[in-house]
Amino acid sequence: MKNAFVLAIALLVAPVAMAADKVVVFDLQSAILNTDLAKKRIQEMQANAEFAGLQAKFESLRADLQKMAKDAEKNGVTWNPEQTAEHRKKMEYARADLELVAKKLQAEQKATAQRVLEELGPKAQAALKDVIAADGIGLVLSTQTAYYAEPSLDITAKVTEKLNKAK
Repeated sequence: MKNAFVLAIALLVAPVAMAADKVVVFDLQSAILNTDLAKKRIQEMQANAEFAGLQAKFESLRADLQKMAKDAEKNGVTWNPEQTAEHRKKMEYARADLELVAKKLQAEQKATAQRVLEELGPKAQAALKDVIAADGIGLVLSTQTAYYAEPSLDITAKVTEKLNKAK
């Protein structure tokens, strides 16, 4: 089904692509998130005391969970049913805590990425237009929608480079 959809898109785009001087692929999000500014914002997020605390808590919970699993593997045979149930309950609580902290970390990372995307979006569009004009590009496809593209046709790094040079 997916192949049929891609083929249909290709057949629709083929006449346009043939009319275009040059066809390339581009990933806006990747271009922005690979900039020096994005990397700086990510480092700032990671250095933030709250984020660092969450990261430390995550590592601690993961270590505790691994320790509990080893304890159960080593000593579980000698436990009575109540001890086994209590240990299983403790592990479930620890796993739930770990998942909650992981979700908080992911949410903070996503929010940081979103702020960078919003901040650099207009500049990225301008940089893309500059690359299109400079390279005589007739058609730009998203890397996510292209079934296949030669790596040499991906202009994402060029746009990232332009963004890094723009102030």
